[in-house]
Parts: sequence; structure tokens; C-alpha cells
Amino acid sequence: MKFKVAVIGGAGHIGLPMSCFIQNKGIETLIIDKNEEALDLIKHSIPPFREKDFKKNLQVANTNGLKFSTNISDIQHCNVIIVTLGTSSKKEDKLLFDSVIHDVFNNIKENAILILRSTIEKGLLNRIDQEYRPFEKDALVAYCPERLAEGFAFEEIESLPQIVGTKSKSDFKKVKIFFDALGITSLNVNYEEAEFIKLFINTFRYSQFSLINSFSNIANKNSIDFKRVLDISKNEYPRLDGVPDSGFVGGPCLIKDSKTFINSYDDESGIIKNLLMVNKEFMNLTILDIKKQFDSKKLIQLGITFKPNSDDLRDSQSLVLYERLLDEGFEIEIVEPNIESYKKYKDVEGFSDNVLISTFHDEFKKLDFSNKKVIVVGNK
Repeated sequence: MKFKVAVIGGAGHIGLPMSCFIQNKGIETLIIDKNEEALDLIKHSIPPFREKDFKKNLQVANTNGLKFSTNISDIQHCNVIIVTLGTSSKKEDKLLFDSVIHDVFNNIKENAILILRSTIEKGLLNRIDQEYRPFEKDALVAYCPERLAEGFAFEEIESLPQIVGTKSKSDFKKVKIFFDALGITSLNVNYEEAEFIKLFINTFRYSQFSLINSFSNIANKNSIDFKRVLDISKNEYPRLDGVPDSGFVGGPCLIKDSKTFINSYDDESGIIKNLLMVNKEFMNLTILDIKKQFDSKKLIQLGITFKPNSDDLRDSQSLVLYERLLDEGFEIEIVEPNIESYKKYKDVEGFSDNVLISTFHDEFKKLDFSNKKVIVVGNK
């Protein structure tokens, strides 16, 4: 079977690596996105955000014939439609998602495969099947949740098995043919299982990071240096291998998906809700530490993206910290090597003797902080 693919939201963090990957597998791929600025960069093989081996993959995709459009009606020429837009617990996100799905079904080709890629809430697949799907076109709806670590998309698209949520085994067989053509292993689940898996994975990861912050909060209140005792506890002790450092828990998925999980499945024990509160307390205690340890309200903040070696500011708690500190009257110079508009450390080194490392990029490990008072929020 010959496939022609359209990726709606194809200029974004989820859609663009996937679009390049599919095109480079020899399958004609059309990016549909309203972000004309990003599309212009992509057409010139300039990655609009950071991913390992991005420029090389983008250049090859363009050479291989990657196509672009801002018009969703162009999906009528394709037989596989991938929607990378997701929902959340926010009303505006749900309304936008519904609007896009409505437009998709107004334009979808008969017998096409519709693949949803991002977060959706419990019951949405059945609702789409009942309310939106044009039965006369016999469109197939599948939920194939994206599980990639940002920064490693091109490695993990092919190496990770693809969860494929379908209404029936016969639907799965049709979707499997597509992923087989990409060299991706498929694992079949039903709609309800696929919805749960996506939310469970990110909520569990959020819980792991948040639990260590809970211990950090307790240590802080008891005047114990948690980073020191954690390092000592982990030293040549295999049963603590993989335990993360304390630090901010942010990014475009973990917080959003945890809230969506609570709204979808309830949280009768209150465990997940309490972990959300743990991270609010971690932020408050961090600000108290900054006020206590720094001898002035001038500081240099290193890193404001949501995780190390990323240029992504979405749901960055380091950025939230910056804004909170401004409200507290601090004067701050930001150093963010992954975003061009920010200054380098050498340009602001003399601004203050107070250094706050809120997102620990690799570049910061080479810096000399002699004669500086340094607070490290975390290494995540």
C-alpha cells in the first residue's frame, strides 16, 4: 500500500521530527501548520528548536521532498493524517482540539487513517468515534501516543515500540502496515488502555521526580543538606541507582498530563494532588533559601529552560522562579546558552557575587565560580 501522510502541527516539537522521519523513510509527507515563521525556517533547513541530529535529518527530508501547507483542507490528498495537537485539563485546550478534529473530519479522505499523537483525556476516543467520525467515509481512528524524550526524538522514534490504540483488531492490522513501513514495532491495545498508558507514563515520571522533592523539603525543614546526604546515600549503593536529584519538575508534558490524569481517573487517595503541592512547596523553600543565603538582591541566574541542554521554555519552573524572584524585588541577569537572545556568563560575571543555577546545562560545568556564592536548584 502506498502512503501519503499529512502531519497537522507538523512544525512543532512532536510533529517536525516525526515528519522528517517519515519523509526520510521514502513516504511522501506534508507538514500542515499555521506557524509561517517556523515553516520558513524549516524550508531553509534551519531547525526551529533543538534536537540531536536535527539539522542533518531536516536537510535530508527537504532534499527528499518534504512539503508544506497552512491549509488543513490539503489533508484530502493524504491517506494517513497524524494530529500532534493534544488536550489537557484546560478548557481552551479542549475547545481548540475539538475545532481541529472537526476540521479534520470535514476534509478527511475516504478510508483514511487518523492517528492522534498527543495527550488526550479519558473517553475522548469513543467520543470522537461517536460524534465526529464520518461513517460514510469509513475513516479509521487510532491513538498512537508519543513517548519520546525531548532531545532524542530521532533516536527513539524508531527504537521505541509504538503503542497503537484501536477500536478493533482489524483496525490495528491496517495501522500496523503503516508502522511496519517505517520499521517501527507496534503494540496493540484498545482505546481505554491507550488513553491510560499515555497519562500513566507521564504521571508516574512526574511522581518519581516529585517524591524526591518531598524528601528534599523534609530535609530542608530539618536543616539537612539533602543534596549532600543523597550523594552519600547513593555512593556505591546499587539499590539507589537511577534515583534522580531534587530539582524543578516541568516541561510540556509532566505537569499537564498529571493534572489530566487526575481529572480523567480521579485521585481518591490524593497522592498525585499532594505531589503537585510538594513542588509548590519546593519552589517556596527554594526562594526562602535564596533570600537566606544571598547577601543582596542582585544575582546571576543560570538556565531558564525546563530541563538541561534544552531550549524549551514551556512550563519551565526555572522561568517561574525567575518571575517569582522579580516579584520579590530581585535584580537578575539571565544566562541561557540554548537561546540566542540571552547573554553569556562572561558578559555578566561582574554583575553579582550571587549565582543561582536553576537549570544545570552542560556549559555551566566548565565555569569557574571562585569567589561566588552558588545555589544549585537541581541537576535534572
